Amino acid sequence: MKNPPNYVSDILPPMSNDEIRLKKHLGMLEFMMKHIHQRDMIKLWDSFLEMFQHVIFLDKEKGFIYVKYFLYYTDAKLPQEKQADLAQVLNKYLSEEEKDKIMRTVARKYIEEGEAKGKFEGIKIGEVKGEAKLLKMMLVNGNSIEEIARITKLPVSRIFELLKVE
Repeated sequence: MKNPPNYVSDILPPMSNDEIRLKKHLGMLEFMMKHIHQRDMIKLWDSFLEMFQHVIFLDKEKGFIYVKYFLYYTDAKLPQEKQADLAQVLNKYLSEEEKDKIMRTVARKYIEEGEAKGKFEGIKIGEVKGEAKLLKMMLVNGNSIEEIARITKLPVSRIFELLKVE
């Protein structure tokens, strides 16, 4: 039985960048997959936008689906100090309107991720406070720490931590 491929180059048939360029949207995807492990993301974006200028207007009609997702991936790999360099490359190939639309969408994604993370953390804080309140009520009602540990199945050390919660 053959092992599954480890690299994109094992999946995609070998083809030149010129052959990929002719495929328009599919070519954009194949180009990014072919070069995604390149260390210099700025150079990759410069090559990508130069090679696919003729296709960007098609992607624009679809809300920049491909460009946005490539940016999401790139942003996760790109160090903060390189963000300005990426912005310069985008300025070179995209109109102000196109760039603003793409960046607003990317920003919206990060806002939604931040809200979801904040909501999750808020729920966790609420759970801890609720647990602490219950333990304090048990203590006020005359239960000993040992009884509380037996009833709640919490270690005594955790009970003492929770009793400190405001």
